[in-house]
This record gives sequence, C-alpha cells and structure tokens, in this order.
Amino acid sequence: MDRHDEAVMQFLTANGDTFIAAQYDVAAGWMCPSFVALRPAKRQIWVVAVSASGYPLGLVDKINQRVPKWYAPLLEQLQRLQVVDSGWSIGLLVFVRDDQVEWLKGRAQDWAGVHVLSLETASSPWVWDSVVWTPEMDFAQAAIPRKAPAAAQAAKPTTH
Repeated sequence: MDRHDEAVMQFLTANGDTFIAAQYDVAAGWMCPSFVALRPAKRQIWVVAVSASGYPLGLVDKINQRVPKWYAPLLEQLQRLQVVDSGWSIGLLVFVRDDQVEWLKGRAQDWAGVHVLSLETASSPWVWDSVVWTPEMDFAQAAIPRKAPAAAQAAKPTTH
C-alpha cells in the first residue's frame, strides 16, 4: 500500500461508519481494486480505485468493465457470505490526480454509479469540511466537501 492508498483509506474511514478491505481479490485473473468499502448503516458497497498516474489509461478499462468484472462477482461473494443482501447498492469511487479528472471523464463509456474524486483533496485532511468526519458523509457527491476558504471564515463575526 502506498501513501496515496493510505490517504484514501483515511478519507474513506474518517466517518467512523465505513469498513474497508484493501486489495480484495474480487475475481481471479483480474486486477484487484484498491479497496472494497462497506457502509452498513447506508447499505452501500463501494469498489475503490486509486491512481496517482499522469496517464491512468488502465482505469478506463476497469471503469468500462466494472459490472461484469467487479460488481457481479463481489455481490455474489458478499451475498453468499451473508454480509449483504440484494437491497444493498454498489458503486465505484475513482481517485485520480486533479489534472487527470477531465481526461478520464472523456474516455469511459458509462458513468452510472461512478464518482471521480480528487486524490489531492483526499490526501489533505486539513481542508476537509467537518461533514467528512461524520456518518452523514456521502461518497456519491461530485467532490470531497472542503472547508470554506480562510478569507470567508475570517470575515465571519466572532462572538464570545
């Protein structure tokens, strides 16, 4: 596990409501995702891919083949083990460098249930909004919630 994976792991578990398995072997012969994350209170399963590459071409194939290669075998495994039932949702979180977000978005075929998030923001807990640290955190947002800029906070009146 590299520092980028560790940063994403910290982000995923900051809410105190998420359990993760790193490098979970979903389907023999295919690439393991960086993580599988379970949110029991929300009945959600998240497959998580992390890449710090300046050219994440390998992610395009993973995004395009996520249903047969990750979702179907993972759901079958977790239901067989009685960890989840058919009422759980499943989605994909992809963490890439800010300069690769638009490039990646232009190459995948289907974005249903896929959320591309900033690796830089995931690596910077000091900029996270307080909601990230609570069970209300929603991974399906378009971005990781950030604190208000310092200038905006400085303009707020203080009371004693």
